[in-house]
Amino acid sequence: MKEIIVSDLPAPNGHYSHAVVFNGAAYLSGILPMGVKPEDSVKDQFTAVFDVIEKILSECGSDLNQVVNCRIYIADLQDWPEINSLYAERFGAHKPARVVVPVKELHFGYRLEVELMAAV
Repeated sequence: MKEIIVSDLPAPNGHYSHAVVFNGAAYLSGILPMGVKPEDSVKDQFTAVFDVIEKILSECGSDLNQVVNCRIYIADLQDWPEINSLYAERFGAHKPARVVVPVKELHFGYRLEVELMAAV
């Protein structure tokens, strides 16, 4: 098992790694859109999350085309159509398994958080 901390990203704010690589898979921790403000648009928050995800996946030796499973937590179901459209655009023809989890609220007032697993 290898713990992944990406040096050019903010250090995790707790007792966890950005990701763990184990047995041919990368398991990414939940990623919040920390590079933008909670009041920024859903598109800006989504882009911030997936830009970080791509950096972490690269550090793990993977990429979005290797994502097997994705879990998206959203604080407002009204945002879902836009998030789904942005997700489809970002993944293109690749369609990993996915679950969407509506939650009452997310840390710091953000509108989405994403965790996923990818093949390495």
